[in-house]
Amino acid sequence: MPTPSPISVLFVCLGNHCRSPAALAVANSVAQQRGVTSMSFDAAGTASHHRGDRPHPLSAAEGRRRGYEVNHVGRLIHPDDFARFDLIVAMDRSNVDDLRRLAGFDDQRTGVYRCVEPDQLQLLRRWDPHAMPGDEDLPDPWGKGADAYRTMYDVIERCVPALVEHLAWLASEPV
Repeated sequence: MPTPSPISVLFVCLGNHCRSPAALAVANSVAQQRGVTSMSFDAAGTASHHRGDRPHPLSAAEGRRRGYEVNHVGRLIHPDDFARFDLIVAMDRSNVDDLRRLAGFDDQRTGVYRCVEPDQLQLLRRWDPHAMPGDEDLPDPWGKGADAYRTMYDVIERCVPALVEHLAWLASEPV
């Protein structure tokens, strides 16, 4: 039986300038440290404000301080992304609402992982071991000081390892 292609994950926030590039950098690092090759990651935004821009300087600086390479170039989500990515991980509920509207409320995935992960759109904090009811959103640090970016990375670093474990489990499931 052929091996399925890697699970593809798209991290999404509003501008693709702070949160989703940070989540992308952390996910790439965690997967590399664990020697995981069964997944691939990308990031996009639901608004075009920062298309073509490098990550916010405070996001990139905090990422570097923590040992991450945050070098993503901002891009707008493309209609093809809904068919291309097995999982789309949003940073907040507003992003999920935007994504549902953009997708036409249809699950367009064609990959085999649709069978084992029924919901394509997920919130990052689904994998936060410290989240309490009402903690669904990862607050947008844009326009705030360095402390907001430190808090953002703290949450992302709690969520991403559990997400990578979940993806490894999905990849191990027979499809």
